[in-house]
Amino acid sequence: MILIIILQLTLIVLVHELGHYLLARLAGVQVLGFNIGFGPVVWKTLRGGTQYALRLVPLGGYVQLYGLDETPRKMPAKYSYGKKKLWQRFAIISGGALFNIIFAWALFVGLYLSIRPFAFWPATAAFWRFVSEFLQGLAVFFRQPDLGALSGPIGILGISAESVRRGWQSFWFFTAFLSLNLGVINLLPFPALDGGRLIFLAVELVLRRPPPPAVERWVHGLGFILLLWLMFLLSFQDVARLGK
Repeated sequence: MILIIILQLTLIVLVHELGHYLLARLAGVQVLGFNIGFGPVVWKTLRGGTQYALRLVPLGGYVQLYGLDETPRKMPAKYSYGKKKLWQRFAIISGGALFNIIFAWALFVGLYLSIRPFAFWPATAAFWRFVSEFLQGLAVFFRQPDLGALSGPIGILGISAESVRRGWQSFWFFTAFLSLNLGVINLLPFPALDGGRLIFLAVELVLRRPPPPAVERWVHGLGFILLLWLMFLLSFQDVARLGK
């Protein structure tokens, strides 16, 4: 069961990073690295100037883009993220969330059609109702924040395990929910998230020049620390629930 849960989370992360990767490639940006997981490298291969790697901790992933991430290699400016048009950079950053939402839609429609064949448009309409309800719930949370209503990594693993026990339909529905969740949450205008990077692109659009790179790095670094603190807090809450 643990292996199935790891594969579930890895699949969702893979879809997200694939969105960034493919849109970067379409824009002509050199992708330096495509990483699934964090920490020490377990497996890697180098193809077309991109290092593809599986890392030890299977809880996330990231792509490295020339002109956005540091690299000792020097390449022509045309391959740099920073040299692309604003709309291309917007597409690259939002690509991960877009792919997660599309993946959630595909899973949802597939499950719907397994019960009601040839009902594609009703399935799609049902998905968007599901998305609308999710967004409404998110809006309620931000109006009246309640951390007790959230689950951290440990809680999510527990729910995933329960979905496996309930059968494949429950498992894939929860996979769709997690993918939708990751896509929408990543678009929130918070530093270190994709939405935070989109805010800096919006500032560039208004000011007609990019904010100082040092300022953007500092803001995203602070946001990352805050996210780690939130994950620690939610994990502590998850463990406390297990003890009840």
